[in-house]
Amino acid sequence: MTFSRTRTGCFTCREDGYKCDEQKPHCGRCVRLQKTCKGYGVKLKWRNFEGPLTTAQPGARRRTSKSKSPPGSDGGLAVTRPQTLRGPWDPVMIARNPSYLSPDVGTTDQYLLDHWTNSLATVVSMATGPKNPFLVHLTPMMMHSTALRSAVCSMAASHLAILRGDHALQTSAIHHRVLAVSSLRQTLQVQDPELSLATILLMQVSDRLFAIDTRADHLAGAKAIITGRGKDYAWDTASAAFLLSLCFYHDVLASVSRGSSPLLGFDDGNDDEHRFSVDTMAMEGIASMQGLTAVVRLVGRISRMRGQSLDEQTTAGHAIAEALNALGGESDTGAHDQDSNGTDSDIHHTVQAYKHAAFIYLYRVWCNVGAPHPLMLRHAGRCLAHLGRVQLSSALLSAHVWPLWTAGCETIDAEQRRADIEEVWSIKDHRRTSTGVDNVDCIKAILRSRQREADLA
Repeated sequence: MTFSRTRTGCFTCREDGYKCDEQKPHCGRCVRLQKTCKGYGVKLKWRNFEGPLTTAQPGARRRTSKSKSPPGSDGGLAVTRPQTLRGPWDPVMIARNPSYLSPDVGTTDQYLLDHWTNSLATVVSMATGPKNPFLVHLTPMMMHSTALRSAVCSMAASHLAILRGDHALQTSAIHHRVLAVSSLRQTLQVQDPELSLATILLMQVSDRLFAIDTRADHLAGAKAIITGRGKDYAWDTASAAFLLSLCFYHDVLASVSRGSSPLLGFDDGNDDEHRFSVDTMAMEGIASMQGLTAVVRLVGRISRMRGQSLDEQTTAGHAIAEALNALGGESDTGAHDQDSNGTDSDIHHTVQAYKHAAFIYLYRVWCNVGAPHPLMLRHAGRCLAHLGRVQLSSALLSAHVWPLWTAGCETIDAEQRRADIEEVWSIKDHRRTSTGVDNVDCIKAILRSRQREADLA
C-alpha cells in the first residue's frame, strides 16, 4: 500500500512515497528491494548568494510563522546551488570541518568526513598540516559535488573498516561508492570538469590504497575528462594544477605495472595540444616537489621505451640516463625551502631514492639486466640508503613504496636484504597497517609477474 510522502524516513523512501521503517544504517525496504538507501537527515539546499532571491509564485499559499514544519521537513528550502567553485565560504573552516559544507550531512557522514580531515587525508598526501592539498582543494569542492563527497565518505569508511575490522563500515563504503558512481554518471556532462576529475582521481587513489579491483579504468576516465569536456577548459587554478599533477603521478606509476606507455602525454610533452608543461608542474601542486616531478617524468619516458626499435631504445636510454645524472649528486643537499611538507633533507633523499629506482627500471627495460649486475646492485644500495635517511615522521613516506620495492627486489647482499626486508619495511609497516596502505599498483605487478620470486621470498 502506498503512503503519502513521509518526512522522517530515508531519502529513498521519501522520494518513492513509501513509509520507511527507519532502520539504520539502511532501512528494511531498501535492503529488501536492493535499492540504494540514501540515508536520513534534513536535506537543505543553499541559495545562490550571487543571484536574486527565490520568490513565491502568485497565488501560492504561504506558511505562517505560527505553523510548524514536521521534524526533518525540507519544504520551502529548495533553491539553486552556486554555479562556481569560488564563493564566500572560508576554505580553512571547510577544510577543518567538512560537515560545514551542508546541513544535509547526516551524523554518519559527518563522522566519515571528520575521519577524512583528521586522518585519511594525511595518509594519501605527501604534505602535512594546513598545506595538505587534499584538504585545501578537495574538501571545499565537496560543497559542489555529491559524487566527490560520496567518494570521500567511501574512502573513509574503507579505511575505518580496516582499522576496526568492522564489516558494517565496509558495507557503508560500498554504499557510498555506488552513490558516487551514480551521481558522477548523472552530472558528468554538466558539472565543472575539475569536479569530475577530482572524483575520478579519488576513486583511483582509493582503488590503489585499498586494493579494490573494480575493473574500472579510472585513468582512462580522467583522460576523457581532460581531452574531452575539459578540452577548452583553462585548467589554470591552483586546484587544477593539483589535480593534473595527481593524474600525472598515478598515470606514470601505473604504466610501470601495465608494461605500457602512460595514457597521457605529460611526461613527453605530447599531451592534448601541448597545453600542460611538466617543467612547471610540481607534485601535488607543491613547489618544493618539482625535483620529484622531474624524476617521475623520466620514469614515464622509460615506460615509452617498451616496443621501440633497438636504435630508438639506445638513443632514448642514453638521453634518459644523462637526464637522471643531471638531477644532482649524492652530496647535493637540495635547494628546497623548509616548510610543513618536510625538511630539505627528507625531500632530497626522497628524490635521490626515486632517481636510483628509475635507473634500475631503465636498465631493466633498456638492457634487460638486473642483479647480480654490479651497476644494479650499486643503484639498489644507494636507493635503500637514501630511504633509510628519511625521518619516520615525514609525510613523504607515503611516496616511498615504489622505490623501496624496486630496490629491495634487486639487492642480494645479505645485510642490505636484512635492513630492507626486516628493518626498514617492519618500521614502516606500522604506518601501513595503521593507515591501510598495504597495496600499490606497482607492487601487485611485481608479485604477479613472479620474475623476481626469489628476491621477494
